Amino acid sequence: MDSKALGKRMQDVRTAKGLTQADLAQMVDLTPKYLSNLECGFRMPRMDTFVDIANALNIDANTLLVDYLDRGPEIESSRVAAMLEKLPADKQRSALRIIEAVLAEFSENK
Repeated sequence: MDSKALGKRMQDVRTAKGLTQADLAQMVDLTPKYLSNLECGFRMPRMDTFVDIANALNIDANTLLVDYLDRGPEIESSRVAAMLEKLPADKQRSALRIIEAVLAEFSENK
């Protein structure tokens, strides 16, 4: 597993949620320095630390591991959910209407 890619994904989700490294570190009982080492890819988290981080970020583990798993529909949908979550509520509704229209078009063309 590429620790740099995993760390970058953790950092991207953290910053999208408006959290600093100190905020997240405090939430999962880590030092900011250790969290920095994880995000820079210098260290690989233990499984319990990984789960704590995913829980603190309020995302499923697949969102952080998407680059390493066989891509199935549930992983793709979690990626879409993570992207939508970054948007304000009114933009989420607009994006969902667009997705619904595209999916309807795909269903009609089957």
